[in-house]
Amino acid sequence: MLLRKRAWDMMHEDFVSIDESASLAEGITVLREGMKASPDNNVVVVLKKNGELRGVISVWSMFKAVEDLVLKDEDLNLTGETDWDRAFKRAGTASCSASLDEHIEEDVAIFKPTDPMLVVLEIFRKKKRSWALVQEGGKIIGVVLLSDVYRELSRDLITQF
Repeated sequence: MLLRKRAWDMMHEDFVSIDESASLAEGITVLREGMKASPDNNVVVVLKKNGELRGVISVWSMFKAVEDLVLKDEDLNLTGETDWDRAFKRAGTASCSASLDEHIEEDVAIFKPTDPMLVVLEIFRKKKRSWALVQEGGKIIGVVLLSDVYRELSRDLITQF
């Protein structure tokens, strides 16, 4: 049964997406809202103006972006007196106005809906990511999360014993 599973058996069709011209703050907001519906989801699909895939913004790329903004704050000084409230406020303001553009991950793992479980496992292993996109006819139709693959594997393996 396990080897009959396909990418479409595991994908989420209710993924979140955002336009490539959005700000970092908008990306963070969209991801947070998406995680309310699916707590394991840690990516936002980024689309070009024409609706084609540009890439993704992951939790990790957002952490890095926010970290870069905080660490660049001239008020942040770990060796002396630091006005943390002021530094955080400035970092928050910078996050709101920062472009999403430089934080988009364009090296994206993509499946076809009919890709079998073995292909899914191989791509997850090679890419070392916890997510991949499912594309059909040039359009993103879903997201597969590593946690979904694990659930399918463990469900079928447990029934074998």
